Amino acid sequence: MHIHQIEIGNFRKLFSVRVDFAKDKTIFVGANNSGKTSAMTALRRFLLDQRLFSINDFTLCNWKAINDAGACWEAALAVSAELPDPSLTEVVPFLDIWLAVPSGEFHYVQKLIPTLEWRGGLLGVRLRFEPEDPSALQADFLKARIKSAETLKAAQIAGSASKSVSLWPQNLIDYLDRRMGRHFKVRAYLLDPTKLVDPVDGVARPQDIAAASEPVDGNPLDGLIQIDEISAQRGFGQISASRSSRDGEATGAQVDGRMSRKLSTQLRTYYDRHLDPQDTPAVSDIEALYALENARGVFDARLTHCFEKALGELEGLGYPGVTDPKLTIATNFRIQDGLNHASAVQYVVASTGGTVLRLPEDSNGLGYQNLVSMVFALMGFRDGWMKEGKASSGESATLTAPPPASPGFGRRT
Repeated sequence: MHIHQIEIGNFRKLFSVRVDFAKDKTIFVGANNSGKTSAMTALRRFLLDQRLFSINDFTLCNWKAINDAGACWEAALAVSAELPDPSLTEVVPFLDIWLAVPSGEFHYVQKLIPTLEWRGGLLGVRLRFEPEDPSALQADFLKARIKSAETLKAAQIAGSASKSVSLWPQNLIDYLDRRMGRHFKVRAYLLDPTKLVDPVDGVARPQDIAAASEPVDGNPLDGLIQIDEISAQRGFGQISASRSSRDGEATGAQVDGRMSRKLSTQLRTYYDRHLDPQDTPAVSDIEALYALENARGVFDARLTHCFEKALGELEGLGYPGVTDPKLTIATNFRIQDGLNHASAVQYVVASTGGTVLRLPEDSNGLGYQNLVSMVFALMGFRDGWMKEGKASSGESATLTAPPPASPGFGRRT
């Protein structure tokens, strides 16, 4: 028995594609951003750990349809009409796995046999990442939208918020970005081998599944397919790449002793060394620093109010005593702290209907990620050598001159 082929739909950039498997080995070869990583990630999501699914695994061109569905739910609720179908079947990611099963191995695939007439050959299973209870998803989304609208209205009446304030969730995509794990799971459906058709112009034509079809209990592929994975390695020989600058600071971000290739980490390092307005600020930095300080003050006031009751209870239990320091809550953040999360660096893919569609940095092809990463690493080396940006105003800049030449960049003029 072996995997004969797979069909992937609505997963990242793979809207509808078939991948044929050889009996001994299959190698994905293609240009950057052709979908190799997406195909491997789909296998990982569906066959290894469905908890890794996120809204960014949904094909971007389907986001508008998902938001439109949420808007239709809200419109129907507003006029007390019957709520539309909440299933989202047409836009959820799926993976069709077709197994070639020889005679003598039928006992392994008892759960996959679609009819009593099947006598061997191909067997198919669709794994679909879908709402476990579509009605509950719809109800929870509408409840969250109503709550945010009520909060905004109350704030506007109180004069403490303007119409420009945005509260979660802005739309169904925004809701799923936080609540995906609560509502979605992978379910398996049997496919009909007699309805398997060839792709047309490279586009797969996966068979339709009736809305009334019931999923298979449990995981029908359990015990049939083993997945072992070696993730892409980007750290071999990178320790020497993180050389030190003249002032003793590392020129590249390091993680566990090796150069980090994560773009957001590199951008933060570049920002720290060459752009940070808090480092010997110039006149042009004052506006940004004022905005940061104002935001910190507003947030600190809110934190003080939120923790007031809890700290009061703590004092009631005897802390702080006469000689103990008083406990308070305050923020201490810098602008570059905003780069310390998974979606800090984003790619603007398209703009439609006034909405800008963005994807996080790991949604780009590995080749392009490496290219952009190397460019920023080189820029950091160059600007550090030439003492550009904030590096030109540091104490070390007045004590030491840059080397007269740097490999790859020529002499300074």
